[in-house]
Amino acid sequence: MNGQRIDLWSTYLGIFLVFASMCVPAITLNENIPSIHILDFSLPFILCFIALKGAWKSMQAYVWIPFIFAGFILTTMWWNIVHVSTSDYFEVYKWFKYGCAFLFFSQLDFTIVKRMIPLLFLFICLVNVVHFLELFGINDVLEKYYNGGIHLQFFGKDSDGGPAVKRLVGTMGNPNINAILFGLFSIYFFPIRFERKKVLIYFLSLFFVFLCQSRTALLVLLTAYGYLALVHAHIWTKKQWMLMFIGLVLTFLCAWMFATSFFQYTSYNNSLLDGSVLKSGSARGRLETWKLLGEMILQKPLLGHGPFKQYFYEHKIYSENEYILMTWRYGLVGLMLYLSIFLIPLKKMWKDFKELSIQGSLLILLMLVSALTNNPFTERNIELLFCVGLAWVIGKEFKKEKANAQI
Repeated sequence: MNGQRIDLWSTYLGIFLVFASMCVPAITLNENIPSIHILDFSLPFILCFIALKGAWKSMQAYVWIPFIFAGFILTTMWWNIVHVSTSDYFEVYKWFKYGCAFLFFSQLDFTIVKRMIPLLFLFICLVNVVHFLELFGINDVLEKYYNGGIHLQFFGKDSDGGPAVKRLVGTMGNPNINAILFGLFSIYFFPIRFERKKVLIYFLSLFFVFLCQSRTALLVLLTAYGYLALVHAHIWTKKQWMLMFIGLVLTFLCAWMFATSFFQYTSYNNSLLDGSVLKSGSARGRLETWKLLGEMILQKPLLGHGPFKQYFYEHKIYSENEYILMTWRYGLVGLMLYLSIFLIPLKKMWKDFKELSIQGSLLILLMLVSALTNNPFTERNIELLFCVGLAWVIGKEFKKEKANAQI
């Protein structure tokens, strides 16, 4: 009975964490310390669950990677002790926390969670619709409490304050991160079995992805469908493939129409379609930062410079590429550890024809492609949701291996 109660309450905690990662803002107590995320509050309960469940006894080799990474970060900090600050230790904590969260979610029964996701999706859609229409002063709330900042100050406006294209920011505080959130929903509702209801909800989630006007999201979508065409072309008939293509085009055009107020303003995605993206200020800024960080990587290619957050604060730069960031901070060794988080499970799922494995592959591709021009894993809400999704997919494999070992 006690075991059943522990499992039930842990499931409720898991549901709450999924909801909070999308809807509850982080709490800032002091400008000199990082804000407190919902996972920080829940970590003591997660550790208790792991201890009571004895989950650590059956830890698979893959689950050790975040904890090894945390230890390796300490090594890079010792190697670069000259510029270590208190804030750098939060990177160690981050990976320890991720490892605990993954172990926690890999033990859960997701039956109840599955019932809540459609309701949560509809709620997030409603919030974003109200935000898009700028009703009830919601944008002021998103700007103040959800780190919306300049994205909300210039929502639907250009740099001169005139009307312009709208980019959905939502509760994520950033249009690119909001696009990843809806991208996660699109993977969950992905119609591997070609059912009308699933197809419609899938395109609804993509509609909101396109409303975020994220160029990275288009690259993710292109990569995902390229992967499906090469590896899983059999999941749909030729007619179904054609219907999906038509649906994608129509959904994109509808989102384009609404974002630009019926094509009055230039779409943010136009620059990707016509090739002018390489001449944009955003692209030039990224290239300059990557060049600077790349030159510094050559100075310490093996172990990197350590977290060294102060460098980014002082120079007011943001890496906008997680591969470069990981290599700059932790060298080639750290980059390999980071990539192993994605590539080890991807190797298992790559050609597996099970529905859950296909969704897991798409989840990992979403993160890998997004990391080219963003830092999705350093965004705590996306990190947590990815942790949940991956644990959902491969947690069953852990349980099967455990059951086989007991036979």
